Amino acid sequence: MSDALSRLGQTLSRVTTMLLKKASQTNHNRLVAFGGLVLVAFLPTWVAIAWQSMLKGSSSFLLSAGFLYLGLDRLWRQRQTLAAEPPVDEERVLGYLLILVGAVSFPLLHTSASLLALVCMTIVLGIVICNFGLAGVHRYPLAIGLILISLYPDLGFLANTLRKVLTGNQLEVLMASLGGWALRGMGETVTVQGDLISLAATLDPDRSVLVGSGCSGFDMAFPIAGVAFILGLYLKQSWQKIGWLVAIGVVLSLLFNVPRIMLLAIAVVYWGKESFEFWHGPIGGQIFSSVLLTGYYYLAMAIIDQPTQPKSQ
Repeated sequence: MSDALSRLGQTLSRVTTMLLKKASQTNHNRLVAFGGLVLVAFLPTWVAIAWQSMLKGSSSFLLSAGFLYLGLDRLWRQRQTLAAEPPVDEERVLGYLLILVGAVSFPLLHTSASLLALVCMTIVLGIVICNFGLAGVHRYPLAIGLILISLYPDLGFLANTLRKVLTGNQLEVLMASLGGWALRGMGETVTVQGDLISLAATLDPDRSVLVGSGCSGFDMAFPIAGVAFILGLYLKQSWQKIGWLVAIGVVLSLLFNVPRIMLLAIAVVYWGKESFEFWHGPIGGQIFSSVLLTGYYYLAMAIIDQPTQPKSQ
């Protein structure tokens, strides 16, 4: 074991030495390396936020890792094509300016992880442009877009924030209405006011269920949609199949969220606070996620295994 670690350390040392030597050869390499160092400086912040989100039961870091892998893999496969068309001087200057603007902005925006991620996106875009030109960006927008998106450490938080800004609490209200309708089907007397569900068994407002952002189903729908997108691209599925994988994942997530809301309403009224906290917490959420992922797996495999219909002439 020690010998393997020693060989790994020696390999990493040689690679680091080679990269440092190459980075100092030309002004172009120095600027690109400078931008790379800023990206390395952002890595601890990225890891810390990803770790915190993981402890809360989020899987956003897996989406970011998947997007990064797919983006880099697509660009790596096209490296010879990209290298065959070097950028013109004006494009190189534009790329250098983006790197320098991002590097100068980085220490000024250290209090906001979101802004730091935006700065790193600017630097990566600058590195791409000064190496491959605008033609490379236009030719492989999906690969570059996946790399840029992966730099945000908590994509679930970002997507949920955008959803609430654009639609308010409409999803929460919808989930409360569906949960109330399902509870009435079980014989419960339910009052639904916006995103608040109250059962007739209690008159205490503190024992009603408020369908907040975490209970809206979005936290399950977004990761499944992201995984479906990554899976479709990795398995080289058609865009039609990828669309079906994403759509079915979102619909299934929202449908599975209805019994979760019902369970929370019943728990808070009949079973007590400890039971409610269990099902509302990370463990209860993971139980529902596991059941959801199991059901989604079989549906997704059925779609993937279905042969693609040839286009009619």
